[in-house]
Amino acid sequence: MKKTIFSLALGTFGLGMAEFGIMGVLPDMAHDVGISIPAAGNMIAWYAFGVVIGAPIMALLSSRFSLKSVMLFLAGLCILGNTLFTFSSSYAMLALGRLVSGFPHGAFFGVGAIILSKIAPPGKVTAAVAGMIGGMTIANLVGVPGGTWLGHHFSWRYTFALIAVFNVAVFLAIFCWVPTLYDRASTRLREQFRFLASPGAVADFRRHHVR
Repeated sequence: MKKTIFSLALGTFGLGMAEFGIMGVLPDMAHDVGISIPAAGNMIAWYAFGVVIGAPIMALLSSRFSLKSVMLFLAGLCILGNTLFTFSSSYAMLALGRLVSGFPHGAFFGVGAIILSKIAPPGKVTAAVAGMIGGMTIANLVGVPGGTWLGHHFSWRYTFALIAVFNVAVFLAIFCWVPTLYDRASTRLREQFRFLASPGAVADFRRHHVR
């Protein structure tokens, strides 16, 4: 079980680097690609948009394929998204790279928690999930400052190239150390958005977005 937790923690570390690593290199990226800093800041929003639309769609796959296969697919998307972003030379390509990078984010945590709930001994599930999430904490404490330093001293592209390469290691770790399990719970796409019909969700949207 420890190797499974470690492989999933590697994944959340990579996700944390992809999500927050951009903040320290926004001016460098904007100057290099030839876009304004506000436009470069939109890359944070494109990642978040990928998170929002990716989680419910990936929830559908979890009932049709093994959880390990889903996690490998998510790791592959991390590799693809960060690679696209690394080699982008226009706003459109940058946005696409960030969208793809964000797509696996929420689902990785959700599917990872399901895997750990199936293999952890009774009473140890919470600790196992905390170990997985710890990867993102370490990314914020160590990885993001390191990525910022690398971006400032060399190139922001090196930062995201390193993230893409790191996710190759994540893919291999999942392949080797995550067991093949299935989640047969029936999931429908409309169930993932049922919360939007609740009065609370509507009220929150009006309070934050309608002036």
